[in-house]
Amino acid sequence: MISKELKQEDLQTFAEQFILDLAIPSVVGLKGTLGAGKTTLIKNLIHALGVNEKVTSPTFNIVRTYKNDLLNIYHVDLYRLTSIHEFLDLDLPLNEENTLFFIEWSDMIPESKSKGWRFLDIEVIDETTRKVSY
Repeated sequence: MISKELKQEDLQTFAEQFILDLAIPSVVGLKGTLGAGKTTLIKNLIHALGVNEKVTSPTFNIVRTYKNDLLNIYHVDLYRLTSIHEFLDLDLPLNEENTLFFIEWSDMIPESKSKGWRFLDIEVIDETTRKVSY
């Protein structure tokens, strides 16, 4: 596992490097406490994929979809879900051709359902620094 301490100004560079290693299709789960920066990191990842529109948190919508020339990009926030069944009921096209998923609060998904996923763990170091492990 690789760990890096990142400041706000490091996020875009990290995102640009991280996406180079992603196979498509791919699912990236993000774990971390409330306020750790999961949404902020996903915004940087989606912008690094060439999406120019405003990226917002899907906390209330659960899922937001973005597109670039090649991909359907899904930003999913499981914070408000209460069970794995609610996740499965979303019937998301996981592992469908030309899809990339970023899933916040992915720790609610059992390992048996998340095999093959990549994970980013975000830990708060201080007000401006996060430790990202992957």
